[in-house]
Amino acid sequence: MKQFAKIFLLILLITIVSVWLGGVPTYVQGTAMLSWNGVSDSNISGYKIYYGTEPRNGNCPPGGYAQNINVGKNTRYTLKNLALGKTYYFSVTSYDSSGKESCFSKEMKKAIAPSFFDRFRNLFLKKK
Repeated sequence: MKQFAKIFLLILLITIVSVWLGGVPTYVQGTAMLSWNGVSDSNISGYKIYYGTEPRNGNCPPGGYAQNINVGKNTRYTLKNLALGKTYYFSVTSYDSSGKESCFSKEMKKAIAPSFFDRFRNLFLKKK
């Protein structure tokens, strides 16, 4: 038992020192894993994900989202580098071989929460 306690304390000390000295970067960003049901139409060439920190203001593109990404025929995608502490809104469109795009899917939202390490680090360091 003493051996376990020593190892635990050593790991805890290394973690605290690592966090204190910048082992976990302050620029850590959040992610959102998205998935949707694909369209069964054989003329569909792919999908686009539209997203931003504000809800959309229309039912069809361009519709007010700040960003979009073409994900091809994938029906799952992980968006990375999302700002912590923000809420993001997402919709998907499909497009055909001529580039004609559908209107938006139902809008979904997700709050991007700070990770455990971000919260832990904030206990010891004040933000500049």
